[in-house]
Order: sequence, then C-alpha cells, then structure tokens
Amino acid sequence: MRYHGLDALRAFAMMMGVVLHASMFYVEGIGQELGYELTGRRLIPTSDFLGLLFFFIHVWRMPLFFLLAGFFARLIVQKRGFSGLLKNRLVRIVNPLIAGVLVYSLVFKFGELNELHHMWFLRDLVLMYILLAVMKYLSRLAPGIVRRIDEIFSSTGRLWLLTIFLLPATTIGRPGFFNWIETNLDQGPGPFFLLGFLFVLIGWFMHRNTHILDSLSRVWRMHALIGLVTYGVFVTIMVAVLSDNFDEDSAGGLWILGMLIQPVVTFLLVMAFIGGTQAIFQRSNKVVSYFVDSSYWVYLLHLFVVFFIGGEIIKTTNPNPLVGAGVNIFATTLICMVTYHVLVRYTPIGWVLHGKKGPFSRLFKPFSREDVSAENGRT
Repeated sequence: MRYHGLDALRAFAMMMGVVLHASMFYVEGIGQELGYELTGRRLIPTSDFLGLLFFFIHVWRMPLFFLLAGFFARLIVQKRGFSGLLKNRLVRIVNPLIAGVLVYSLVFKFGELNELHHMWFLRDLVLMYILLAVMKYLSRLAPGIVRRIDEIFSSTGRLWLLTIFLLPATTIGRPGFFNWIETNLDQGPGPFFLLGFLFVLIGWFMHRNTHILDSLSRVWRMHALIGLVTYGVFVTIMVAVLSDNFDEDSAGGLWILGMLIQPVVTFLLVMAFIGGTQAIFQRSNKVVSYFVDSSYWVYLLHLFVVFFIGGEIIKTTNPNPLVGAGVNIFATTLICMVTYHVLVRYTPIGWVLHGKKGPFSRLFKPFSREDVSAENGRT
C-alpha cells in the first residue's frame, strides 16, 4: 500500500528546507551573523514576515521528518524484517551521508571533514534505527507495554496524551526554542536526539495503527486552526523572552510558559500536516511523484547552493528581503531540480537515493508512464 499523502508531505518538508535556509539571511538575530560570516557585511536588512515564516517552518519540520522516518521504517520492517531495514538504510542513508560529507568538505570547500552540516539528521537516523532494533527485541519481554501504547493511537483525542512525553523531551531538546544539535562527527548527537527519537517512535506506532491516519484526515482543519493560533501565542512569548526587555524573573516565567506551549504547537501542526495531506492526496500523481523522488537530492544539495546564492545577493546588492529570499528560493530550486533530472534520476546516484526509475534514454520524458513505479523505489 502506498501512502501518497505521507510521500507528498515528506517531499514538501524537504523542499521547505530551501525556504527555511533562504529566509535565514533576513531573520533578525540570525541573518546578520550568517551574512557577516559569508560576506563580511554587517548591515543586512531583516524582515518580520520572513522571521515568522522561518520559525513557523522550524517548529514542525524536523519533528515531522523524524515521525515520517519512524513510520516508513516500520513499513520496511513489516515487508523485509529488521535486517531488510538496516540493509536498505545502509544504501539509502549511510552511503549518501558519507558521500555528502566528502563532497561538501573536499569539493565545495564548505567546512571541515568532520562537519556534517544539515546531514546531522542522517547521522542521527542511523543511530535511531539501531536503537529501534534493540527496542524491538526488548519489547518481546514486555508485550503489554506495546499494547498500552497502541491504545494512545486509538483516537485523535487520546493522541493528546503524547504531549505528556513531548513536554520534557522538548525542554531538553529545544531549551532555547531552537534545536540543540551537534553537527560534528566527533561530538555525537545533541540533546535534540531525544525529541527526534520520540517522534520516530510516534511514527512507528502510527504505522502499527494506520486507522489513526483516517481519523486525522477528518480533523486536520481543526488541528491547523488551533495550531496557527497557538503558534502566534508562542512566537509572541518567544520574541518577548529573546528581547531582553524583561527582568530576570519575568523572562524566566515567560520562558516556562513558552516551554509549555511549544510542544503543543509542534504536536498540532504535525498532526494537521499529516491529516491534511492524507485528505488531499488520495491517489498517485505523476508530477507529485516526480517531486517526491527529487526531494532527497534537493535536501542533500540545497544548503551549499542556498548559502552561495544568498551570500552573492547580499554581497553585490542591497535587496529587499522578500525579493532576496524569493530569488534565492527560485534559483536554488531550479538548480537542484535540473541537476536532479540530468545527473541523478536515471544514474547510479538515483539508484542509491530512490531506486531505479528507468534507462537514461527517458531523460527527456520526466513524467513518462513507463518510469519504474514508485512502489519499487521510495521507502
């Protein structure tokens, strides 16, 4: 069975990485430091709108990634067993991780050899899959615990019990409202690993209880509306805490309130996206499937392209933030998609990232029905 909505959502979340990193250049408190590091220029215009967009994407994107990773991991385990999962992820994740680190450091000259950059996510996933295998074995010793967890996924109302676990995990993994990650190989995963793994487990149990997807598809608008409202409250609190306009006691109280609201915002938006895409994408679509296939390549390549183009824009012009970010998003997406189609889709690189899609002769037929079906590729 194909989960067309979740496939599309995974691609959308990866594409949002381009928007997130292009917007960074114009976010107050982030853009100036990033721009100075890349160009030596200190006076960089900022945009409140791009700041809101940046934090909106940030609050749900990585948790959603981990949830989908857990969901599709169990899908593979169900079909091929845990050995099949580890073999599949060795090809799909470990090989791109090694190649990506080498290309970024040696070819792009983008940091040192031990720097993972945005690919810390892949490193963490490898460790999580190993941890899942251990937990799967241990669960045989206490099957009652698994059944009790399944009960949480029996209805959308009971899903709210997850926030009990998300609260401490968020406080540990996002103590300053940002992901506390480590991007160097010699440091191991950061505290955000705990929150990420919790979402992997949520995705795992969602696949054990797939009926919850239909339930979420019926209430996604409610989750989205409440999520947007609570996001507005959360951003207001976060800005107040970071503004240094309050004394220590008041800022501490606001921080506690923000920590209480943050996991609720993340939970609501993640569930809204899952339910919404399940409701909208009921069947396969050739164009959507193409972007799903390309999204992994876009994820791997985009950071260097975004930073290069963003740096050149700031260095050579004094752009309106919306124009600068828009040009960067368009140019980066175009470069990533063209390189994917020419260099990846029908080549050994594509075989590693998503499986074979047909011979190179189909290069000029991107949406051909003769392409190898998605069922044989994406997992």
